Amino acid sequence: MTRVDKLLANINAFIQKAEEGSEDITAILPDDIPELHELPKLVEEFEVLTAKLLRQQRKFYLDAFQSFVSKDDGLTLEAMLNYFQSNLFAADEFATLYGVEAAVFLTLTTEGLAKVIMESIDKDVPFQTLSKRTTNWVESWSKELADIMQLNTHKAIESELIAAIQNGESIQQAELRLKNLPGFDRKRARATARTEILAASSQANWESFMQSPAVKSKKWKHSGSKKSVPRPTHVAMDGEVVGVDELFLVDGEFGMYPRDTSFSPRNRVNCGCVIGPVVDQDIIRLSQEEKEEIRQQVLAELNE
Repeated sequence: MTRVDKLLANINAFIQKAEEGSEDITAILPDDIPELHELPKLVEEFEVLTAKLLRQQRKFYLDAFQSFVSKDDGLTLEAMLNYFQSNLFAADEFATLYGVEAAVFLTLTTEGLAKVIMESIDKDVPFQTLSKRTTNWVESWSKELADIMQLNTHKAIESELIAAIQNGESIQQAELRLKNLPGFDRKRARATARTEILAASSQANWESFMQSPAVKSKKWKHSGSKKSVPRPTHVAMDGEVVGVDELFLVDGEFGMYPRDTSFSPRNRVNCGCVIGPVVDQDIIRLSQEEKEEIRQQVLAELNE
C-alpha cells in the first residue's frame, strides 16, 4: 500500500467512525500523520458553534412567542402561525450567521486535508493555497447549507404549530412543542458537523488531485460504514476511473466525487465511498521545477 493509499484509508476510516457516531474517533488516526489529529478538534468546534447558533435561534422564537402572547389575551394559534410566517421567518438571522461559520470550518478542513494528501502524493509539490474553484465552492455551499438548515427549521416550526391547531391544543402546549423541537437540539448540531467532514474531505481530494501534476485520473472506491446499507449503484461504481476534472455518472446523476453536493440526497447521504488517485510515474520523476510549472498552469485555469 502506497503512502497516499494509506492516508486515504485512514481518512476514510475516520469518516466512517464519525458517521457512525463513535465517541472515540481519534483512536484510529495514525501517529505519523499528525495533521489528521486536527480533524476531531475542527469537528468538535464546529459542532459547538452550530449548537450555539441553534440555541440562539430557539431563544429568538420562544422570546417572540412569549412577547406576542403577552400583548394579546385572546390570541389564537392560527394568529400565532400567521405571525411566524409573515414576520419572524423573515427576521431570522440564523442562515446569515451560520453561513459565515460554515465557511470557516470548510476552509480549515479542506486546507488541512489537502496539505497532507498532496504531500503523500508527491513531496516536490506541497500544498500552498486553495484554488478559486474550491474557495467558490466553500462560499456557495456554506450559504446553501445555512439556507437549507434554516428552511428545515421553519418547516418544522410550521408543522408543530399546525399539529397543535389540529389537535385543539392550548397556547402553553404549543409553546412546549417549540421548546422541545428536535431541530434545536445538540444531536442536530453533531450530525451536521460530522456530515460536513464528508463534504470537505471529498473537496480536498479533488483539489489535491488537480494540483498534483502526477495524478492523471481518479478512481471511485466503494466503502461504507457498518450502519449503512450498501447502494447497488455505488457498489457498481467500485473501480470506475475518470479524468481528475471529469464527472462520475452515478445512478443517473453526475458528480465530481462521492458526496458531491450536486448529487441528490439519495446518492449523498450516508455515502462512505472515496476516490483515489491514479498516478503517472513518468511525471513523478520530472524535476521539481517542471512539476511546479505544470501545477501553476492548472491553478491558473482553476482561478479563472
